[in-house]
Amino acid sequence: MPDSARSRWLVLSAACLGLGMLMIDTFVVNVAFPAIGRDLNASLSTTEWTVTGYVLVVGVFPVAMGRLGDIFGRKLIYISGLVVFVLASAACATAQSVEVLIVFRVLQGVGAATMMPGTLSIITQAFPPHQRGLAIGIWGGVSGLGLIAGPILGGLLVHGDQWRWIFIVNVPVGIVGLAMAWLFVPESRDDHAPRVLDWGGLVSLSAALFLIAFAISRGNDEGWLSPVIVGCFAAGVLLLPVFVAVERAHRAPLVDLTLFRSRTFVMSCVSAGLFSAAVFGSQPYTSIFMQNYWGFSPLQAGLAFLPATALVAILMPVSGILGQKLGHRLRFVVVAGSLSVGISFVILLFFDRDSSYVDFLPAFLFRGLGIGLVMSATSLAVVSAMPVAKSGLASGTLTMSRQIGTSLGVALFGAVFLYHVDATLPDRLAAVPPAQSAAAVAAADHFVPVGEGSVRVETEEVIVEGFVRIATVGVAVCALATLAAFMIRHRAQSHAPAPAPVAAVPPGVRPEQDSA
Repeated sequence: MPDSARSRWLVLSAACLGLGMLMIDTFVVNVAFPAIGRDLNASLSTTEWTVTGYVLVVGVFPVAMGRLGDIFGRKLIYISGLVVFVLASAACATAQSVEVLIVFRVLQGVGAATMMPGTLSIITQAFPPHQRGLAIGIWGGVSGLGLIAGPILGGLLVHGDQWRWIFIVNVPVGIVGLAMAWLFVPESRDDHAPRVLDWGGLVSLSAALFLIAFAISRGNDEGWLSPVIVGCFAAGVLLLPVFVAVERAHRAPLVDLTLFRSRTFVMSCVSAGLFSAAVFGSQPYTSIFMQNYWGFSPLQAGLAFLPATALVAILMPVSGILGQKLGHRLRFVVVAGSLSVGISFVILLFFDRDSSYVDFLPAFLFRGLGIGLVMSATSLAVVSAMPVAKSGLASGTLTMSRQIGTSLGVALFGAVFLYHVDATLPDRLAAVPPAQSAAAVAAADHFVPVGEGSVRVETEEVIVEGFVRIATVGVAVCALATLAAFMIRHRAQSHAPAPAPVAAVPPGVRPEQDSA
């Protein structure tokens, strides 16, 4: 642990710079969606994999990378991931096809997944328990700000079909991040961690999640009952119990199943995953709606998120401190945040063709309030549920929950919208020539209303209805997140020294007893 207060804050600054870059990059692509599609001549269902592929990798690999950090050194693994991230960003900027871009985005995700668990575990190691709530609150604030600021930065960088600057900017920022990490972050590791990796668990979980996400995102294009979609979905579901069996048999599992003895840990991860699915899974389609339906420029679409950004900036640190003071009542912070986002989706249920950004603004405010409350509080609950020595594994599992939720949310909301458009609009345009109807459907799949007179009206109606369908699913997902949050039982942190590693706990004694 750093030996001075100044060094601790330098560690926090270095970790937050890397985290902020990762979070911005997660959704900076949102604003560039239309430009990427036009420039690379790609469909919406293909272009969405520039987000889905990235967050899916970031969802699966952090647990393994958190384990590598515990074994070989958190600083070493963090810096290695940052190098991969910077190089992959440069490669993304040179991609000449959407397929190549997706491949480099996946590689970029590997770098991000290598860095991400290190940011939280480094901070956890650097700060004593009585300051950890504030530090995690700031860390969470940077995380939430990055996710909201991504579209704003994207709007500043994207001009017409010029989207490559959203990746080029990562190179100089990443170099600064490397210098700060090298100079300020101390090395730390878990001397009791087994020196092996669970490759079987990593492969089975990655394959399961990829197949499920692929089936959801491609269902409209291939047909929901086609052998390819049914086969992929069934194979993905069947691989999940295989993953659990592999974990039970491995002496150093990818996901330590004993972590799930803690109700706090389990419910925090479940709630965080569902919350991310609702908020960040729907966010790309909000940006596309504003640009392609309302005609916002990329900058206008990015700035539209600014009210939510301000609330996130204010509430994230407050949420961490408040959560630490509330102790076992921390769950009410997460419940309030999940309900707030649920309300933001309820507001969208009343959208129609004449709705404008003014009608959207209250939804943005409730969304910012929810993100500000939830992100730090769930991180604090997870970190405090585990011994400090296991912070890499615990934070990696939490990151996995969030990113899996996001990736499946992107696929789910895209499928909901495309299914509604493809199933509804052709019937509404039955009286027009087939070629004109097909052109209107193809444009509507990208949230673009085309045609004149009744064709234009029907196309606009169906696009808005599809957007409302997204909001309806969002309400349902937020309800589940709220229920999971209510079941969190947080153990208040003491000001005592950090807990001993799990290996020092006598056999049969659980590392945590959840408070009622």
